[in-house]
Amino acid sequence: MRVLQLLSSTGFHGAETMTVELVRQLHAVGVTIDLGVFDNDGRADKEILRVAAPYINDSLVIPCRRQFDWSAVRVLHGYLNQRRPDVIHSHKYKTTFYALLSRRNTPCRLIATYHNWLYDTLSLRFYAALDKRLARYCDAAVGVSEPVTQELQRHVPAPKVRRIGNGIDTEVYLPRTSHLDAKQALGLSGKTLVGFVGRLSADKGLSHLLHALAAMPTSLAESVHAVIVGDGEHRRTLETEARALRLTERVHFLGNRRDTPLLYAAFDVFVLPSRREGFPMVLLEAMSCGLPVIATRVGDVERIIEQGVSGLVVEPADATALQQALQAVITEPERAKRMGAAARERVEQRFSSAQMAREYLALYEHVVREAATPPRVPRG
Repeated sequence: MRVLQLLSSTGFHGAETMTVELVRQLHAVGVTIDLGVFDNDGRADKEILRVAAPYINDSLVIPCRRQFDWSAVRVLHGYLNQRRPDVIHSHKYKTTFYALLSRRNTPCRLIATYHNWLYDTLSLRFYAALDKRLARYCDAAVGVSEPVTQELQRHVPAPKVRRIGNGIDTEVYLPRTSHLDAKQALGLSGKTLVGFVGRLSADKGLSHLLHALAAMPTSLAESVHAVIVGDGEHRRTLETEARALRLTERVHFLGNRRDTPLLYAAFDVFVLPSRREGFPMVLLEAMSCGLPVIATRVGDVERIIEQGVSGLVVEPADATALQQALQAVITEPERAKRMGAAARERVEQRFSSAQMAREYLALYEHVVREAATPPRVPRG
């Protein structure tokens, strides 16, 4: 079987992480994988092509110079006619739109994975609405979380909707650096580190984390530091807010990093204070690294975390609840250690990338088989 994984990438975020891991696992079981990336007026992030290079058969960069570029359709259509993949697997609203146009008059089946939708601006709300309505024209629409799957069911015939959760490689996210050495590498020896990894957008709720940090009691104020890994449009706002809260010395913005296993090894607790999520990969990564986690009650977080066992779940946009949860974990090291061990065990048992790949491969085979089966002719 040959599969084209298709993205329109602006950075190495959750969808890209999931796609690389899926590609790696599918390659291991003999699936031929091609990887296509839309180059949006020269601004595309092609990092995924480098990271996935050992596992892909061919790569495709599709120039796209405006919101709708007919030449991009021609490029993709030409590839489909030449390479003849069995399945196109789309991961972004733009790629689904172009794949629907480009696969006309080809035998390629189309599966789209829906990670989440953004609603911050009028244009994003328009694209989200369009994306949901186009989903019915795919051969299968996959939601990575329960809220996303439920939303798809409002727009897509039920037999086409599937739910497949994300998964990670638990051997990659297994710290091989000691806790003390990892802290020393960051220049933060002797500090209690509250970690975050992800895109710096308003949806991630990091302002609430800053306020929770500022509200720590005097006994913890100097020793508890936040390490924020990632970049995005909200970074400057967060840096300004950290200064206003007098947290400049206690909040460390590291930008984008490729050594996240080392960073997880340095953290004492991982926090995901999001206002909106689907199925957050970073939560699985942190848990796989044996960290106690604190996250907000959004998306599939409650499906991932066993409350009080592998972590704590609090309400979104509640800095007080977040501060209390942080204080509880930080001041009870033995409890935190038990939570971290339980978190690792839960990811191993429920959220491995090998399981995710098996489910996707079964879906690929299903849509290809359905396309090859002639329709039943009712008996007259």
